[in-house]
Amino acid sequence: MIEFFDSEKKDGLVSIYENHITFNKSLIKYFKDAYRVRVGVDRQAKKAYVFSLNKDQSLSGELSQTSLLPLSLSNTYARICSRAIVEYITEAVGINVPKGEYLRFKASYDEAKKAIVICFEGDGK
Repeated sequence: MIEFFDSEKKDGLVSIYENHITFNKSLIKYFKDAYRVRVGVDRQAKKAYVFSLNKDQSLSGELSQTSLLPLSLSNTYARICSRAIVEYITEAVGINVPKGEYLRFKASYDEAKKAIVICFEGDGK
């Protein structure tokens, strides 16, 4: 049986730097309507959940504005620039990003939770 390449099925990858989190091209489609994002961590499962929020959701007043993060979006990547969120995530899941380097982890979209799930199992290489 012939199996064909499908770029939609390419692995989602997230790179964690000391000051920001970058999502690869296969994940940016989940941010198409994003105005802000909200990040949560499951410490026991060593996973982070990134929820994309549109402008109406972000400005509705239902969520604390201090929990919402801006997102930079380009044609090839998406980025959350925040040393504070990187420090929060790395402490919560027990990883260390060496200064001037980055760690890379697999990520996928959870349709039920409507969030990108970053799995921190493994060494990040």
